[in-house]
Amino acid sequence: MKEIKYYGLTPNQYVIGCKCINENLRSFGQYKIKEVTDREMVNVWIADAHSEGNENYAEFLRNALAKDAELYTLVDTLGEFEQEIGELAVFYN
Repeated sequence: MKEIKYYGLTPNQYVIGCKCINENLRSFGQYKIKEVTDREMVNVWIADAHSEGNENYAEFLRNALAKDAELYTLVDTLGEFEQEIGELAVFYN
């Protein structure tokens, strides 16, 4: 059984992210999903979150790393530039 948690997404974006993960889609509508495979980069994100005072984001990422969750970034592709909007973590029980 798996549980998908998110950070930085609206409830609708969370549903889209879950659809992409559960149906093995790389994109849906204006969104695409990217798997985060560089765990060292996640440590950089944690350090950045600390320096910016965003402890909730740092804790979300620490928890994902500690529990060896799969981590994904949801990207909004509407407009000229892609914008990373939030993360999803897949925890397996």
